[in-house]
Amino acid sequence: MTTNQISNRWTPIKTTKKSFYTCQGGSVQVAREQFPLVMAEAITIHKSQGRSESKKVIDVRNPSKIKNHMDRQKWYVALSRARSLNGLYILGAFKPPNEIKPDDDVNAEMNRLRQNPLVPKYQFLRVVPENVIQIVSHNTESIRKHITRIVSDQVFSSSHIVTLQESWAIDNESYNIPDFEEISRNRLMGRPRAFGTINFCKLNIEARIVDRIEIEKGNSNNHVEISGFKLDNRLTIINVYNNPSSSLELLKETLLEVKDYIDESENILILGDFNHELKLGNQLESFMLGTFGTSLFSRRESTTNTRTVIDGVFGRIDDYNVEVFIYESYASHHKPLVIRAHEL
Repeated sequence: MTTNQISNRWTPIKTTKKSFYTCQGGSVQVAREQFPLVMAEAITIHKSQGRSESKKVIDVRNPSKIKNHMDRQKWYVALSRARSLNGLYILGAFKPPNEIKPDDDVNAEMNRLRQNPLVPKYQFLRVVPENVIQIVSHNTESIRKHITRIVSDQVFSSSHIVTLQESWAIDNESYNIPDFEEISRNRLMGRPRAFGTINFCKLNIEARIVDRIEIEKGNSNNHVEISGFKLDNRLTIINVYNNPSSSLELLKETLLEVKDYIDESENILILGDFNHELKLGNQLESFMLGTFGTSLFSRRESTTNTRTVIDGVFGRIDDYNVEVFIYESYASHHKPLVIRAHEL
């Protein structure tokens, strides 16, 4: 059927008109009027790469041009240009490409990848061996802000104990880490600020936690916070956050109060953000050795993005073999320390 001598199978195409200036800030304007057409013959499969089309027609009716067969790569490019199956049309018979041969380069590469899988650098920290207690120590620069990153981190969730510094945690808020229970924290009243420590343990070891510790000293500008606990009355873990403005003397004074909680014969780990460089021969290390009999277990390698060595682990251990690893964080200026205590 036709209307005014025009078949109703035809599609009308209207002209479009665009105006633009000949240069930026110029006053001369040009108007262009044209039919929005592109020659279909110009769009080969190769030329269509990088495009996405709502409607796509693939014409395979001319065997002389395509040798009656298209290889797998061409079919992939041609078919993947369509946004949906509803908008994909094939003119002619679809002939699937030949199967990949056993000696094909793709097969060879896939086999190589299966035999040599990529192993993430910290994969081993996600699987904790038996008779090992895994502890994470991290200045998280606000648990309030980064709780989702902590929850989703497999190294954190695989550990038995998570100790955080500069928590910004306030007294009337709780923080949920699945399968963990909060053990102790420093209590901050009022608005959140760079303050405090907080500790979590796996639910299956909560019953083994005794004698919780919470100490705060200083003022709003210069302050030190310490919290901790004992595990099975065999291992005391002390979590320290020393504000960057605080003096070494205030840090020492606060640490001395920990002695009241510690038995001289028990194992002890003192960890956290000390905000004093732990280089060879530093005063803090000498103080820790003289006061608690502890040695620096963590390596003298940078623990922050500015390459300072201010996060560390001190210990006095007889019943465990201790390893300390520097982990990575995308939520903080500080790198987490992962401590593994192997029971002897």
